[in-house]
Amino acid sequence: MKAETKRQNFNITPEQEAELESLRSSLAAPTMKDAILRAVRLTSALARRLRGGGRLYVGTPPGNLVEVLVPELEDGHGGDWEFLVPRPHPWRRQLHVKGRNLRALTVWSEMLTNHLSVEQAAENWDLPVDAVKEIVRYCEGSHDLLEMEAAEERRRMLGQGVRLEPPPPSR
Repeated sequence: MKAETKRQNFNITPEQEAELESLRSSLAAPTMKDAILRAVRLTSALARRLRGGGRLYVGTPPGNLVEVLVPELEDGHGGDWEFLVPRPHPWRRQLHVKGRNLRALTVWSEMLTNHLSVEQAAENWDLPVDAVKEIVRYCEGSHDLLEMEAAEERRRMLGQGVRLEPPPPSR
């Protein structure tokens, strides 16, 4: 008995086509379909491992390993938040305050910089105290993601020729 097949059609931009071609080449896939299916299998395998508590590292001998964060595949970054939601962005994955164009990191950073209490931050940003407590919990638990995004933002700004002060020292 022949397996049932289903045709998938979708439009892509020239940039997306270039990305897919790069993927096909990187995966040494004979066709675009093979490349996409290989990428799906790889992503599914990574997601299972990461959600099962595994970690992903890359490096070069003799052991200089760097952890790779893939927020979309890891538990805890989409989570069950009452006041925080993801927002579409090409590369940023941090959460925003629901109903506001306000990144959680913005509130948390101001709290740290200005030594604000939860109550002071709630008053300053016109947010419920519970929302600020959730922001603190999220930011403290997502420190690696937030640092990675800050580094990416610095890299992009430098690439545009923006002069920046030295980055803060790592903890």
